[in-house]
Amino acid sequence: MKNLNISKYFIIIFVLSIFSIPVFSISANAGVYPDRPISIAACYPPGGGVDRNLRMVERVASKYLDQSLLPQYVTGGSGTVAMQYITAADPDGYDLAICDNGGAIIAPIAQGLDLGAADFTPIAQVSFVPWIMTAGSESGFNSMDDFISAAKDGDRMPIEISDIATSDHYGWLLLLKEAGISPNNFKWNPHGGGGPKMRAILSGEGNLFFDDAGEIAGYVEAGDLVPLAVAAESRLSQFPDVPTMKELGYNVVAGSSVAIYAPPGLSADKVSVLQNAMNGIKEDPALLKAFELTLQDPNTFVVDGFAQAYENDWSNAGELLKAALAN
Repeated sequence: MKNLNISKYFIIIFVLSIFSIPVFSISANAGVYPDRPISIAACYPPGGGVDRNLRMVERVASKYLDQSLLPQYVTGGSGTVAMQYITAADPDGYDLAICDNGGAIIAPIAQGLDLGAADFTPIAQVSFVPWIMTAGSESGFNSMDDFISAAKDGDRMPIEISDIATSDHYGWLLLLKEAGISPNNFKWNPHGGGGPKMRAILSGEGNLFFDDAGEIAGYVEAGDLVPLAVAAESRLSQFPDVPTMKELGYNVVAGSSVAIYAPPGLSADKVSVLQNAMNGIKEDPALLKAFELTLQDPNTFVVDGFAQAYENDWSNAGELLKAALAN
């Protein structure tokens, strides 16, 4: 009988131990963020630059967040549908958005939407691809000085752009403001996309445009295009002989950036968790290799200081685009 009682005692202890383990485990993890996967809404369909950068981050995110990122696609409105979605989401840290500056800043302004910098919580810039002022080889433009001299003549020089109020159009407006030249000195030719814009230059229909290194490299090598200046902090490895606009006396950094945003009102501690994870992600060997393969600069993955840059972009874009659209 004594042995039976001892056996019962150990059975009770064993059963209690089984049930106590998950209780203690749940208790220990209660309130830890994140404790489930985080949804991240891409503002454009799969296959483009935003999706590429999302996938690069998503593949390594769980190593630094202890949870996975779940991509979804909330598209339309030139990127603004995703941005409207995220500004209305609960600020619990489980909904993020990823978009380029065209969809996150420029399109909302151009469309007159009731959105501003305060309607989002900027988390990190994942990448930045600078614009290169580029001319057709038969255009007669061989330097940025050639452009500035011609621009000051006020003869309605044609400029090829993807569309009105797009990121390349905005880049031109930043340069003209810095150079003290009125946008009204130009005839802006919108083409409805980067491909038609490129074809206009290659056919000789147009002379000047902004595009990125990946798009123009083959044509430069073939002698069809001439890069004149880079709107970046430093020269590009693909074109080491092409000066930056800053070197030429124009404080202009402009291009296409991809960034991650949270809803407004996200608590500071959750912002810190996400940004700490991003600081780890940007140094991850797999991510660095992906940057190399996609010809992107890993130094443009920015966490600290991005929030201020984002606010500055809203302010500058609002001023310049509203004035351009009014004309």
